[in-house]
Amino acid sequence: MIVRRSGPDDEAVVRDLRLRAITDAPDAFDSNLERERGMTADERRAWLRDRAVFVLERDGDPMGIAAGEPHADDPGAVFLASVWVDPAIRGTGAAAALVAPVFDWARARGAREVHLHVGKRNDRARRFYESCGFQATGREIRREGDGLVEIEMRRAVGGAMAPPGPSV
Repeated sequence: MIVRRSGPDDEAVVRDLRLRAITDAPDAFDSNLERERGMTADERRAWLRDRAVFVLERDGDPMGIAAGEPHADDPGAVFLASVWVDPAIRGTGAAAALVAPVFDWARARGAREVHLHVGKRNDRARRFYESCGFQATGREIRREGDGLVEIEMRRAVGGAMAPPGPSV
């Protein structure tokens, strides 16, 4: 498996991964198939330009995605979003391989923390994030589009991210 940062020519790869992710886990993302399918090429390029998007490939096939984006409210933080790995490679360390470069990107930007939101009932994802050192803040967020309750988690950027055991 390799993880690489997407570039401007990865618009179709990222679109395919996002569609696969939302089809597989529709409650895990603050988007939906209709919105993703309806994005124009310019909107997709802007989505890629405004964040650091990492793609995991196995034998040349795109199998996972994760993104880091500037935090809307906290200039000293970045937001981890869009983490997904193909069900065929869950439990292999693929998710940790995708999250690690987001921390490198955050560190290079001078961020002190990485924040994320995860579904309150998404136990597997929460355990994975906890194994990466994230801690729940106690804050809950109700998503506007579907009302799903998410919890906020944070982790300091400092130091290397210890690879968690296989889980996601």
